[in-house]
Amino acid sequence: MTIVKKIPAWFNHTNIYLFGLGLMLVSLPTSKYLMSIAQFILIFNWLIDPKILYKFRDFFKNKPALVVFSIFAIHVIGLLWTSDLHYAWKDLRIKLPLLALPIIISTSPRLNVKTFYYLMLVFIGANLFGSFYSSYKLFTQEIYQPRSAPFISLIRFALNISVAFFAGIYLSFQKKYFSKVFRIFLALSSIWLLFFLTLMESVTGFAIIVITSIILLTIFVINLKRIVVKSALLFFIIAIPVFMFLFMKSIYDEITPKKPFYHESLDKFTSRGNPYLHDSTLFGIENGNWVGQYINVEELESEWNKRSNIKLDSVDKHGHGLMYTLIRYMTSKGLRKDADGLNALTPEDIHNIETGIASINHLEKRNIKHRLKTVVWEIVLYRQTGYLTATSVTQRLEFWRAGINIIRENLWFGTGTGDIDNAFKQMYPKMKSQLPPDQWWRTHNQYLTVFATLGIFGFLLFIFAMVWPGIKLNMYKDYFFLVFFVISTLSMLTEDTLDTQAGVTFYAFFTMLFLLGRDTINPLIAPKSTVQQ
Repeated sequence: MTIVKKIPAWFNHTNIYLFGLGLMLVSLPTSKYLMSIAQFILIFNWLIDPKILYKFRDFFKNKPALVVFSIFAIHVIGLLWTSDLHYAWKDLRIKLPLLALPIIISTSPRLNVKTFYYLMLVFIGANLFGSFYSSYKLFTQEIYQPRSAPFISLIRFALNISVAFFAGIYLSFQKKYFSKVFRIFLALSSIWLLFFLTLMESVTGFAIIVITSIILLTIFVINLKRIVVKSALLFFIIAIPVFMFLFMKSIYDEITPKKPFYHESLDKFTSRGNPYLHDSTLFGIENGNWVGQYINVEELESEWNKRSNIKLDSVDKHGHGLMYTLIRYMTSKGLRKDADGLNALTPEDIHNIETGIASINHLEKRNIKHRLKTVVWEIVLYRQTGYLTATSVTQRLEFWRAGINIIRENLWFGTGTGDIDNAFKQMYPKMKSQLPPDQWWRTHNQYLTVFATLGIFGFLLFIFAMVWPGIKLNMYKDYFFLVFFVISTLSMLTEDTLDTQAGVTFYAFFTMLFLLGRDTINPLIAPKSTVQQ
């Protein structure tokens, strides 16, 4: 006689679905491998449900879910005018979460408020773990660039942290569900996550949180009844962008040269009577000073050899030419590159140059301000000289220029889903871009990428698919949906969010979870849960 063990009551489709959601929330900020497993669990659990045919019927009756799914569909339609089907199928495989997650989440049981809150706690915990792990790596390993510390892409991590930050703030006010001590912990966790973004010099993540906060505060102030409080908060909201503008202007003024490269008061000789070299081909600006001005190589070599055992025609510890490192460093200190300037260097300065430090700015404490100064410096250098640094900011300007040129040539229908990659490879040489071939990438702007790929009609359908579901369900009054909508739309200005596994899963999952995954809404005004209509 065969004895078949009865399946435990808790091992059912609903609980497996919840486990899949929880694993997804853990994986989004920590692991693409776990992300794939979570999606497999959700898909498999959905497919073996005896009610699958009814679920298909429900999905096709759900207009908001269909519209979100249409983002995937328009890329399938883009196959019709594509020649590179190999790249097209690769692109569609990446975008599969836009097919699977709208179907699964829209036809699965909706979460009650308590379950939803607990799942968000799992997500906050995963981000805390990721931030602690990244901080540990940063402070225990020799990582020159803090922005390389996270074990997943910093921009993806920053987007997850942004969602976790606002989730923690909201849940810290939920007295009905959490104790006072735990709510304080949630508030402190959000503060830590914000600090972590500054620690990792994530300008994008920090900017997204600031802009989203301004939008939320504005909505809150509009609904206030007390005039005095309303006026005070309104002044505060206006002061934030004003302060940011003045702060950025001060950085810009500090970095931008006060005079053009060639001007009337440009000295021609050193104090020792030797001629200066003013070489405008030495692209560079350091602390508002032109790198190529006031150079006398003979005086530098003579005085350098008196103070260092390393020959000036050799390399520093980073393998860069020591002469250029010296010239940049002296420029950053506002010194002329001659005997007098070199003699003004301290022994510590000499050591810094030998170790490859090319600017006194590199000695500053690394934080969000340091990163902002770097960003402004890259943009100023690009505008003043047209020189592209090997960094993300000025590269993006070139990516965008390539994308806009492709749009001009393929305005109505785009290149097609599979030909967009080849279009960029052909455009960069046509533009005579300074970027090397291994950096002929796409726009790093989702809107430009969609426009270039699918043309004006595909672009308009894409915008409609992003905006309309929230309007249809009146979800722009919901805290979590609005926060995520702002975060995701802002992220697409500087990233091809839907063209990577982590990015497209982040967008598809949270869009559906906040749009159709709950049986409650969390209103922006008064944190009480009410039944969604």
